[in-house]
Amino acid sequence: MLFAASREGQWPSLFSMIHIQRQTPLPALILMMPLIFLMVFMGDIYGLLNFYSFSRWFFMGLVTLGLVIHRYRHPELSRPFKVPMFIPCVFSAMCTFIVIMSLYSDPVNTGIGCAITLTGLPVYYLIVHKSRWSCSCTGTFNFITEKLQVLMEVIPQEIQTY
Repeated sequence: MLFAASREGQWPSLFSMIHIQRQTPLPALILMMPLIFLMVFMGDIYGLLNFYSFSRWFFMGLVTLGLVIHRYRHPELSRPFKVPMFIPCVFSAMCTFIVIMSLYSDPVNTGIGCAITLTGLPVYYLIVHKSRWSCSCTGTFNFITEKLQVLMEVIPQEIQTY
């Protein structure tokens, strides 16, 4: 996930680099390792499922609702195929129902999952909107990227696979 986001320019370029010998996205894997350990050692698989499923259904519902809104605002755009409006409306309603029921049935774990999801907003604004940074921050950021690149022995991909 971080590797792909970095290739799209939505995450620092360091995370799109691969190890010289192993050809793996080492910086992205190293960053994900503490999160994976935290999830594994948490112990409660149902709590972990609630963390994940809340945000998954919430964003799936938002994307489907966005499809409906986009179709009404821009009816002139050509589409490769059209789905009857009944299907995305019902799907969005079901996603809303699942999100509300998870909030009702397990508010603590769902609230923690919501808080974890919301922690991504500051990261998004700091990383994606990096054009607003001053030159000194960009220079420092590039210096740190170069030093970590040498330390982890990673390079940008030579062949674009995307």
